[in-house]
Amino acid sequence: MEDRKLKYIKYIKEKYPDIEIQQINSNLTDGLHNDVIIINDRDVFRFAKHDFSKSLLHNEHKVLQIVKQFVDMTVPDLDMIDDGVSKYTYIKGKPIYRSKILKLSEDVQEQIAQQLGVFLTQLHSIPMSIISENRINAFPGNGTRDSYLDLYSKIETKLFPHMKSYVIDCVRDIFNPIFNHTNFLDYTPALIHGDLAPYHILEESNEVIGVIDFGVSGYGDPAHDVSVILDTLGEGFIKKLSKYYKGIDSFIDRSRFYANVSSIRWALIGYENNDVSWHLNHLFTAKDISPYSGW
Repeated sequence: MEDRKLKYIKYIKEKYPDIEIQQINSNLTDGLHNDVIIINDRDVFRFAKHDFSKSLLHNEHKVLQIVKQFVDMTVPDLDMIDDGVSKYTYIKGKPIYRSKILKLSEDVQEQIAQQLGVFLTQLHSIPMSIISENRINAFPGNGTRDSYLDLYSKIETKLFPHMKSYVIDCVRDIFNPIFNHTNFLDYTPALIHGDLAPYHILEESNEVIGVIDFGVSGYGDPAHDVSVILDTLGEGFIKKLSKYYKGIDSFIDRSRFYANVSSIRWALIGYENNDVSWHLNHLFTAKDISPYSGW
């Protein structure tokens, strides 16, 4: 890992010889797709970890050129400086973890919900004609009824033998809308962020100051964006959010489905790869997801 860090720093020095490096922060462990080097709390360099990760950086660059025209929220001013290497100005803030949010006053929670509601409204309202003209890809997490039935089959085969009976019943309940309603996953596509986890939403002084990491962004179901916030901040926060992002009630059950399936999917990946880290990545979630309302 240290060798990788030294290689990145050498690259930065060669690419930007005028930068006087006084401070270096790095994250070479958390990102699934990129290693991150932050120079002087000012410049963020992201290096693709894999060949396929390079396409995510290029996708992010294309998406952000559009997003900046339509949303008021601060997003990265990103430049592609090489194949698989990007650079943007550091947005200094902290993740909006639930453990902190719930300690804030109701007024402050309401303010954060309003900021996120406005951001999602603006993002999801970008005309699809512009998305098509710029050849933005589909969100890679888009699923179909058949793909989720296939996922359930894998869970049934590989994970059910290790589950208690009540857990199996819970998993079946989660998938019931897929079993019983062919139109459950119908939606009107919009440009979505795709990964609005707490560490991609930054706050400072109890205000949301930026949203980062648009690598997997593409057109898809708006319920995905709400599902990640639901998964990490809970139903109570979504009720606040719904005051400022109209229409959540029309797809909240899909958001609940995506949120519930997410942790099971990670457990399946962990099982298939014999990697316990996948099981651990969902320990910080809200575990505050209501039952389906209309299915």
